[in-house]
Amino acid sequence: MTTGEAVAKRIDYYLCKNGISLYKLAKDAGLPLSTLQNLYRGHTKSPTVAVIFKITDALGVTIEDFFSSPLFDKDNLELE
Repeated sequence: MTTGEAVAKRIDYYLCKNGISLYKLAKDAGLPLSTLQNLYRGHTKSPTVAVIFKITDALGVTIEDFFSSPLFDKDNLELE
């Protein structure tokens, strides 16, 4: 799985947990909806740190909590 796919799965987890839409997350994060849609659909293979920080801030979680998932174990990721 690419880093982008892992991030998308983690975003989906928090969207479901918080009952919010991708549109609301984009608005709260101050990101274009298309940026999140591309990430969410797997078109973005490696999101930038700045985008991740904006997303985690909007979700109200720390960057550590966001990446605290087996999805981000190096054995699960295609690191190029």
